[in-house]
Amino acid sequence: MLRGHSIDYRDVVAVLAAMASGAMSFAAFPPLEWSDTAWIAWVPLIWVVRRVPLVTAFRYGTIAGAVFWLGSIFWLTEVTWLGWVLLSFYCALYIGLFAVGVRLLFQIMPEDKVLSRVGILFTLPLIWVGPEYLRSVLFTGFAWNPLGLSQFERLSVLQVSSVTGIYGVSALIMVVNAVVFLTIQRYVRDGLRGGRSWNPELMLGLLVLAVTIVWGGRQIRQPLPEGGTELRTALIQPNIPQYQKWTPEFVDHIYAQLERLTTMALRAGQPDWVIWPETAVPDYVRESARSYELVRQLARDGAPLLVGSMDIEWVDEGIPRYYNSSLLFDRDGHLVDAYDKQHLVMFGEYVPLGRFLPFLQAMTPIEASFDAGSESTVMTVPDRTETFAVLICFEDTVATLSRRAVQGGARLLVNQTNNGWFRESIAARQHMIHSVARAAENRVPIVRSANTGVSVGINRFGRINEMIADETGFTFVEGFTIARSHVPPADMPLTIYTRYGDWFAWLGIMVFGLVAWAGRRMKDVAVNPSS
Repeated sequence: MLRGHSIDYRDVVAVLAAMASGAMSFAAFPPLEWSDTAWIAWVPLIWVVRRVPLVTAFRYGTIAGAVFWLGSIFWLTEVTWLGWVLLSFYCALYIGLFAVGVRLLFQIMPEDKVLSRVGILFTLPLIWVGPEYLRSVLFTGFAWNPLGLSQFERLSVLQVSSVTGIYGVSALIMVVNAVVFLTIQRYVRDGLRGGRSWNPELMLGLLVLAVTIVWGGRQIRQPLPEGGTELRTALIQPNIPQYQKWTPEFVDHIYAQLERLTTMALRAGQPDWVIWPETAVPDYVRESARSYELVRQLARDGAPLLVGSMDIEWVDEGIPRYYNSSLLFDRDGHLVDAYDKQHLVMFGEYVPLGRFLPFLQAMTPIEASFDAGSESTVMTVPDRTETFAVLICFEDTVATLSRRAVQGGARLLVNQTNNGWFRESIAARQHMIHSVARAAENRVPIVRSANTGVSVGINRFGRINEMIADETGFTFVEGFTIARSHVPPADMPLTIYTRYGDWFAWLGIMVFGLVAWAGRRMKDVAVNPSS
């Protein structure tokens, strides 16, 4: 220790508490999936920020967020170490914002008053939801790992997302965090006497949790709406390493792998259609005689194909425009419909201002930027009645795209993806669980075909059914599975979330704004009593 300097042990303890919150939240998600830790994860951070200056609260919150995000998206280092650090600390700022909101909340609601404690119980969860939603939409958004998604296997809890979106599950988790904090604080303040006195916030919090679980359990037991159908989908997972996908010497292997697995699936399962993953073929299907001939042959041999492929459009003066697309071929091998990806990944599929700042292009792994599609396309499975819409790659993390597709008539969602960029990391499983949320929010099934990672069938309540894996459960393998989806009819009742969108998230933003305004105003009044 340097002479003249002393350690502020209270600050050290507070930093460790903040780090504990981030670590427990990280543990709730893959790879550990200790989902129970989410229900108490943020208690330490709430404790240490409630009575400190706003700047200090923001610092503690950002530290907690950094621990969570640096661990959660470590898989990004497979592509970029700098991007991993920058994105982690950017996302951590939103948890810092939450910490500021908590500090202001406790400024306007004293902990020693019953009504204030009840107000804290129901306001604190909305203070979490506001920044979490902002992270998902600002600057094109990064909607990865919302807190509620840590409960993706607890279907009775997950069903509230059909009303509120996944942010309602996040809020429910924070209700329990608030209950735990308030209960501990009561014991610390009043000792054993506090435990014997009436505890309305505990009773109300447990009531909210119990009602949500009971209601969710009843939803899961509901039968499929009358008029629904069963659709058998062959999901193909070729398991092509990323370094092979665009390398000329591996082209023959890629075609052979797609043909072999598709032929096996057609013979084994008699599917109604076949789905290949994102950019499954090593070129442009509409421009490539070899790719088109393979698709036409396989379609004629057994079933329609939905093919992930790059696509190209020639505009004025012969300038090409590139798309990340999904192309639907009928049993005659004719192209009958297509979808172009709308939500592109910054620096992964396009370079912002790349035409004006060409040096940015050299900092990315892509050779040319894609153009974005303009709308969701609702397609119909050839020779069938089921309608569906495609989500390409990370589009299943963007809840608005799924909701609009179901509003437009889709009764099945299809996710075609390629997680090969991140090798055999936990990115693939983290990515997959976002599809679980989209199914539960909109009450439609999802089928998911990955080049490698996790290919699954998910029912309309978010239950994971069929999965491509070896006998040990390892999913980074080549193979196929036949997913049986019970597809609701065209006139199915839409969920509240599908109809009204992120109303609950906007409520969180408004509550956060009101708390911030009231908290700052109280400070002004305290400084200027005459005002």
